[in-house]
Amino acid sequence: MKKEVLEALQLNENHERECKLAEGGLPESIWETYSAFSNTDGGTILLGVKEHRDSFTVNGLNDRQIVKYQKNFWSTINDRNKVSKNILLNHHVKVIEYEGKNILEINVPAADRHDKPVYIGTDPMKGTYRRDYEGDFLCTEASVRAMFSDQRDISVDSEILEEMDLDALNADTIKGYRVLFEQLHEGHPWNKLLKDEFLIKLKAAAKNKRGTVSPTVAGILMFGDADRITDVFPDYFLDYREECDDKRVRWLYRTHSNEGDWSGNLFDFFYKVTTRIDDDVAVPFMNRRNGVRVDRVDVHDALSEAVANALVHANYYGKRGIVIIKHGKQISISNPGTIRITKEEFYAGGNSDPRNPNLLKIFGFVNVGERAGSGVDKIMTAWEEQYWTKPRYEISIKAERITLYLEVGQVVYIPGAADLNVVREPEYYSGLVSDREQRLLDYLTQYGKISMGKATEVCGYKTKSATRKLIDKMIKNEILERTGSGPATVYILKR
Repeated sequence: MKKEVLEALQLNENHERECKLAEGGLPESIWETYSAFSNTDGGTILLGVKEHRDSFTVNGLNDRQIVKYQKNFWSTINDRNKVSKNILLNHHVKVIEYEGKNILEINVPAADRHDKPVYIGTDPMKGTYRRDYEGDFLCTEASVRAMFSDQRDISVDSEILEEMDLDALNADTIKGYRVLFEQLHEGHPWNKLLKDEFLIKLKAAAKNKRGTVSPTVAGILMFGDADRITDVFPDYFLDYREECDDKRVRWLYRTHSNEGDWSGNLFDFFYKVTTRIDDDVAVPFMNRRNGVRVDRVDVHDALSEAVANALVHANYYGKRGIVIIKHGKQISISNPGTIRITKEEFYAGGNSDPRNPNLLKIFGFVNVGERAGSGVDKIMTAWEEQYWTKPRYEISIKAERITLYLEVGQVVYIPGAADLNVVREPEYYSGLVSDREQRLLDYLTQYGKISMGKATEVCGYKTKSATRKLIDKMIKNEILERTGSGPATVYILKR
């Protein structure tokens, strides 16, 4: 019954919703839910309905109740002493019918970061709510302050640290960065600049009110010494650990920003970590590109992207810092601060809104995380191409943390590389196949295998049924063959 009711209301099982019978008037708790939906990913409030574990009770509302509730709702939501902001338009509140009974539906969109926090009453510290799988919860003061901080269009990492001089930055880190920059940008005019001029171009430093040069927040995080970084961010901490199943061994290897024998900044941490996690990506000897063994592939770039994402998105005022753990083939990458866009936008990619855009630019100049902040799709695609376990993000609104769980293994397919086991070239079929068939052949020549879902994407079809007809035709013509079964089914060139 639950499924049928949801379909009738045009909602899916995972849609965020709050159902209230509302027999005695407009429920007071509706405002907590309005705040929670606004500050999270949006949702739908249904008045006249009660939700049970496996079913709904639909009592509906009479005409008098509907008129009264609508009037009271709009009156309250537009009262700044009761609700901080109205983010709804007229079409967000409507009457819907189910089996002859009227229900009042209130669709609450996710608020833009410029409008958050949306809170009840006049004190945001006592009236701001968010929502997780357990329901609505009151936000901590730190969470509310983070939302106010995220309202700014001028990022925190562009702030000039007026009282600091450039000696707060680590000279060896800057030297290493410049060497890498010069290797990647031969002949670039910045290569001839003095240190302070170069840092100003990077937006790692800027002129202060005294007329001298000070680091920016981005500069101190990227190039500073840990003891100077914690002067600005007391809870700043970078932690990388390699663990094992033996409980007697606390960790196999660990490095963190407070060790004192290295800088403790983001740039050096990035390379210390990625060098070690890259080692578990096994590249088979047979893979070649232009006759040369390929040691670095898309998965390595995706791993770098994942680490860079955590560093660029982090809220450095948050607790527990950046934590990266490698346990065998499993890797978790966790950072303080939640996403500033909806989950739907986050997974779709292309709309990153990074919390620290200047860090992103500084990394980008040395080809690190070129798409950091919007690279979720890049990470997912790299893993899909290898048929590895799908990466999983855990976005904890209550803990204000994002954690990415990855599992690495043996590299199978390398874009642009020739696998010595592939014996057919796409030209073999030239003139005998359609444009979509040729796309599949081009893909298979590079990657060796293709799933039905990936084939649908490559062909440009909207449904798998159309792809299935094309693949069946190619199997019948002895161009492709099927291997595996169930969800593991893939298609390869017929030998």
